[in-house]
Amino acid sequence: MLLLSHDDLSRFRRRGKDPAFEAAWQRLRARADSALALGLTPPVLGAGWYHAFFCPSHGTELVFDPASPHSHRCPADGETYRGEPFDSAWRHHAHTALAAGARDVALAWLMTEEETYASHVATTLGAYADLYARYPPHGEIAGQGRAMGQSLDEATWAVAVARAYDCVRGGLTATARAHIEQDLLRPAGEHLLGELAPRVHNVECWHLAALATLGVVTGDDRFVSPVIDGAFGLDRQLRDGVLADGWWYEGSAGYHFYTLEAVSALLSALRHREPAVLGRPQLREMFAAPLRLARADLTLPALNDGWTDVTRPPGVGRYAALYELAWGLWHDPAHAGVLAQVHAGGGLPRDSVEALLYGPEAAGLSAAPTAVFPSVRQTGLCPASGYAVLQERTPCPPAPGTERWLLLKYGPHGGFHGHPDKLSLDLHAFGHRLSPDLGTPGYGVPATRTWYQQTLAHNTVVLGEQSQPPGTGHLLAFRPVGEDGAEGTGQVGVADAVVGWPDAPEQGPYAGVRLRRCLLWRPGPDPYVLDVVLVDSPGPQRIDLAWHHLGTLVSPPAAEPGPVDIQPANATYALLEQVHRLPVQGTDDAGGRSPRTVWTAEWRLDDVPDIGTRIWGIDERAATVWSARAPADPPADRMAFLLRRVEGAQACFVSVLEPFRGAARVRRVRREPGCSSASFLRVSVDMADGACEQWTLDIADAYVSDTPLVWTLARRGVSVGRRH
Repeated sequence: MLLLSHDDLSRFRRRGKDPAFEAAWQRLRARADSALALGLTPPVLGAGWYHAFFCPSHGTELVFDPASPHSHRCPADGETYRGEPFDSAWRHHAHTALAAGARDVALAWLMTEEETYASHVATTLGAYADLYARYPPHGEIAGQGRAMGQSLDEATWAVAVARAYDCVRGGLTATARAHIEQDLLRPAGEHLLGELAPRVHNVECWHLAALATLGVVTGDDRFVSPVIDGAFGLDRQLRDGVLADGWWYEGSAGYHFYTLEAVSALLSALRHREPAVLGRPQLREMFAAPLRLARADLTLPALNDGWTDVTRPPGVGRYAALYELAWGLWHDPAHAGVLAQVHAGGGLPRDSVEALLYGPEAAGLSAAPTAVFPSVRQTGLCPASGYAVLQERTPCPPAPGTERWLLLKYGPHGGFHGHPDKLSLDLHAFGHRLSPDLGTPGYGVPATRTWYQQTLAHNTVVLGEQSQPPGTGHLLAFRPVGEDGAEGTGQVGVADAVVGWPDAPEQGPYAGVRLRRCLLWRPGPDPYVLDVVLVDSPGPQRIDLAWHHLGTLVSPPAAEPGPVDIQPANATYALLEQVHRLPVQGTDDAGGRSPRTVWTAEWRLDDVPDIGTRIWGIDERAATVWSARAPADPPADRMAFLLRRVEGAQACFVSVLEPFRGAARVRRVRREPGCSSASFLRVSVDMADGACEQWTLDIADAYVSDTPLVWTLARRGVSVGRRH
């Protein structure tokens, strides 16, 4: 073996007999036995695109049946799909299952030396060696593959195949070894060499990972050279792809971990041959970055083209295997601390292959510091990526199911996988997504382009009913929620950011526009957030502010549909259903100045109806407010939607936002009269305990200036928060 050392193999076999690692060994053996029972043989045709294996109606992934290559069932309604592109996408699953199965069976052979396992791997890899030259290069999405439908998938497939071969090569005949190396592994490496591109991207990281693995296994230096010495090799990918806060530049937890999996595969292949690669400073930061956004239940938001698996528990725990490998590479106590936190209380079994091969001993893990999450979550700020999180800080972290957490997204676009959603919010509370970033479904789902990758699908501003152009905002002020303060309320948390676009025709309705959003988190036993959104445009236009909430609008009661003057301007707005005008109260200051709209709405989760959110809105320059239903994820599901609209060159949307369990504690919100909206805005908040809190905001220059927003919070006549 060339990928695993003698010490690795000894540790692996010892842990297979250790009760502390029984769950990991039993899971590996179960996967290996399932691969034997699968009954698959390598398809004689190459695969298609994974994202085509989705129901066109529901956006849900079709059921992969190994015995049914030409009939594919939707789990939502049982409808069957046949022909292309579904058959080719089925072959993607088949090739993937065969490669992963061969890797698992090969590891089971290393543990048991049972001949059945070795025979299966030899047969599978021998069949691929017979077929590989007959697979023509094909694919149109992310490079071309041969066995797979794109070079990206060819690379991940090749890593598994090469690892399987490396495990069993000692049990194969010289003829079998030569056939597999000469007719499968080397041709795969040659193909991937031709797919290398001069770019920094997760696809290139997987190309490099596959070439490193194939190069070490075959002993071919030509495959390893681009990884170490190439202009877009590992060093370039890390230097230009990893931001200063450790996040991969594409701005998605899913793609961050996907890239980290590629980099980890590369490191595990080269750690013995090129140990210097382990010294790259960005590597450990990549492992630390997700922890800075992890919520109390270890979940993460689905930002940009992000997948929703990380938004559900165990969140970061889904990638525990990476931290097992990280421990094996660096023996860093922080990585043991992550694993201790992930597996605390036995809720998530420690059952990965990486735990058997690389991770800390069970005794060392039980003694590892579980305070790693509080230590990296001190500020909740990732400045290079543009994520600012306001959250409770006592205890740190709060117990799962009690935390309130709000993210403001303002940073760089994120490249091809970025979304046009500057100054959007993601609200999570009590262990549930309330008003989330939806991320993305499968790319083959039509709504991916018309909804999920459009600004209207995010909690932010839309101008002229068109999505925002790519842009990068910057943070004006940030202060985490504090623990101490007058009247027991604690320190007000602040997140204030701005984004602007050049005054150029290609920017469309955003030309010369400046958006600003300031969040003021009032802490204490009954926290809420004051959300101030300011829009400054060179000329009058239609200004919309979108808000989404899982579940149902319960207040105010929906009126009869009747005539509605919101018309679908494009395919994105056409996805809004059951549109109703919300009842609002329109008032003026004395003398007819400053028209404004006052309204309130409350949503509750359908599956946990005691959890919800209430918003009180005060919209300067009188707004119209609509409620609707809009696609959730998957798109066949629906969620509540709210749209606030102002016609003009400027807009000021003010909200008091309160996530709650049971009942909201904010009883009333009102705008105090007598203040010109051009200078000061005073908002009074009446609480359930009878207290009245008053915010005074100086917004005179906030539309056009980067100076911090001047605000004051007073409770029972006592100033408890001030920012000048």
